[in-house]
Order: sequence, then structure tokens, then C-alpha cells
Amino acid sequence: MSSGNDDLTGSKDTITGSSRHKKAAGVSMALAIGIAVILLLVGFGAGYALTSQGVLPGSSSKSTSSSTESYTLTETGSSLIYPYMELLGPNFTKLYPNIKISPASTGSGTGISSAEQGLVDIGGTDAYLLNASNYNLINVPIAISAQLVYYNLPGVNQHLNLNGSVLAMIYQGAITTWNNPLIQAANPGVTLPSQTIIPIHRSDGSGDTFMFTSMCYMSWNGWTGGYGTSHTWPSGQTGANGNSGMVTTLQKTTYGIAYIGISYESEASAAGLQYAALGDQAANVNGTNPSNYILPTTASISQDANLALQNLQPPSVAISLILGGVVGATNLKLGQGGTMPSSQYPTPYPDTNLEYTLITTNPKDTVKEKFVVDFLEWSLTNGGSYVAQVHFLPLTAAVIGYDMQALAAVPVSA
Repeated sequence: MSSGNDDLTGSKDTITGSSRHKKAAGVSMALAIGIAVILLLVGFGAGYALTSQGVLPGSSSKSTSSSTESYTLTETGSSLIYPYMELLGPNFTKLYPNIKISPASTGSGTGISSAEQGLVDIGGTDAYLLNASNYNLINVPIAISAQLVYYNLPGVNQHLNLNGSVLAMIYQGAITTWNNPLIQAANPGVTLPSQTIIPIHRSDGSGDTFMFTSMCYMSWNGWTGGYGTSHTWPSGQTGANGNSGMVTTLQKTTYGIAYIGISYESEASAAGLQYAALGDQAANVNGTNPSNYILPTTASISQDANLALQNLQPPSVAISLILGGVVGATNLKLGQGGTMPSSQYPTPYPDTNLEYTLITTNPKDTVKEKFVVDFLEWSLTNGGSYVAQVHFLPLTAAVIGYDMQALAAVPVSA
């Protein structure tokens, strides 16, 4: 039986298995320590520590210009972030009619490369850009998300128990049938077919691939190829473009399995697909223990985020939340997982992540860049009103504080 409940409220410098983590510069250590102690999400304990002006002490308090000149801010990248951007944009424009947000769902790889080349105002990515300063960019996380593992199994309507080791073996070809003893042992009483499993992966540069391959890498020491926004999959596997493409392809693929961002939960459910309870790191070793399989809920996702955010190294926000979290690529160890559940956080959903935006710190148009900063600041202080609509969670006060400090340092003109 799974814990939790069913309610869901590519670039060369992207993380790879051999990359090195670098801290960003900026916020003073005293302020960073003061902010970092606030690690609980809204709705869980203390919540945000916001002033009446809606920003943290010491962070930027720029207000959007009343100028009648119109600007369109372009955003491209992560298909997981895209539904959230579609919500944020029109609501920001209601308040500031002269500013429009134009998002596009192109995959995190394109979001990163477009930001690096200065082709867009905002790049969206599920995988932070490790050496962002090399491109005069900063990572600005805007929400906490998760990834679900869906399957198309006729007659199996419950949440199967799957763990990172089993998923890594499936996608690497070491497990090929649904009734494999390792899958069956974690799902007693479920009649699993002897049919061949059809793994479906993202064919575009994808932060979802970064999330999934990171979990596989940390879960099973037989995993090869590292982790990142792209991966070399075994020949013959099925690829799909974007999260919508993953949903559509899986719907058409009986006995298929796919990793899909949580913001597409409604679309996947409408397609008749079911998702798994995922095992924590203990389940990767002891796959038959049902208490270690966790469904994605507000509580379980927040627990994983809070476990991970204890590892923040001020003022850095480049951090993986997978399997309870580790800081940077230097701590992502093959087959060794992340932080184990604790008494305070006993059921962390293992496939949790921060959603990032990338913006320049060397703008050509400092007036337009002011509106980019204004939009992100507004998103950070008001995004909590919209995150639940795409099954995201709001950021912790600690991360918002680091974001605000970074945004305050971007050169802009009124």
C-alpha cells in the first residue's frame, strides 16, 4: 500500500554527471543565513515571511512603470513550465496592460540555448544552468514541481509501486516485461501482464529528461550515460516531443511507460492514463517494502523539497531536489541516492524539482529588462495564487529571498 493520497493540488553547460557546481555571488552571508532558516512551504508551518509591500526585507521593491509604451516579453523552453507561464502572463497583463508575456513550449534545451544566445527575454528550464555566469545569465527558480511516471496497462487501474532502480532497468533494457519478478514483488496481489514494456522518452532537449535520468542515475549503480537534458537511449525505444507529445504517444501505446511533468496531470488523466507511487531511496534497495512507495501530493512534494532545501549553500539556488536533494553535480553519486526520509519528513515524493527561468545580467535594453525583472518579482510574490492550477507548489521564503537579491542586482532603467 502506498502512503499519501490521490489529491494532486541541453546545453553543454547544463548538469551532467561530470559537471561541477559553482556558487553564485551576491547576497550577504548574514542575510542569507537569516532567510535560509525559513524552510517550510506556505500552508505548512510558518509560511512566507513577506512584508506588507510583498517583498522580503533587503530585496528589490521596483514598481512597474506607468509608461504607455508597450512591450512584449518573450519566453521559451520547458513544456512543464509552459502552462504556468500561460496562467501568469495574462494575469500580469491585467495589472499592467502595456506589458504582454509571449511564452512558447519548446523544451528546456531550447530554453537554455535561446537564453544563452539572447534570442528571448526569459528562458524556461527544469534543469538549472550550471555555469550561467559564463553567459551573463542567472538562474531564477519560480516554483516547485514534480514529475509523474505514467503507464498504459489495460485492466490495471491502481497506482503501481515502482522505484528508481526498476525504472532505470526498464529504460536501460535490463527489465523488459511487466510481470518481471522485481515489479511483481513490489505489487503483491496485482495481476501484471507478460507483455513487453515499451519505454517512451523525450526526443527533444528536456528538463523532464534531466529529472528522470537524475533519479535513475542516483537509484541504480548499473545506469550508464549519466544525466542531463538529453540522453543516449537504447536503440528502438520510442521518442516523443514535449509533455503533450508524451501524453499522446503513451495513450496510443498499450503497455507503454512514460515520464510526464505534473502540470500535465489533467491532460494525462483525461487520456485515461494512470501514474505510479514512487519508491524512496530505501525502496531502491528493498523493493518489496510497501511503506516506501509514495504518491505525489502537496504534502509529499513539500517534504522532499524541504529535505533538499536544507542543503542550500547561500546564495546558491542551483540545487537538485530529486530523492530528497543534493547540492550540485558533485554530490550526485551513481546509485547512492539522496537524503533519506527523516522523522520530520517521513514520506518525501522522490521526483520533485525546482522550475527555473534564465534572464540576462547584461541587457541591451535596460528599460525592457526592467519589465522582465518586474514580471519575475510579481510572479514570486503573487505566483502562489496560481501554482495549484498546474499542480505546482510555491517556493519557500528562502528561495524567494535569494531570487529577489539576484533580481535586485540586474541593471535596469526606469
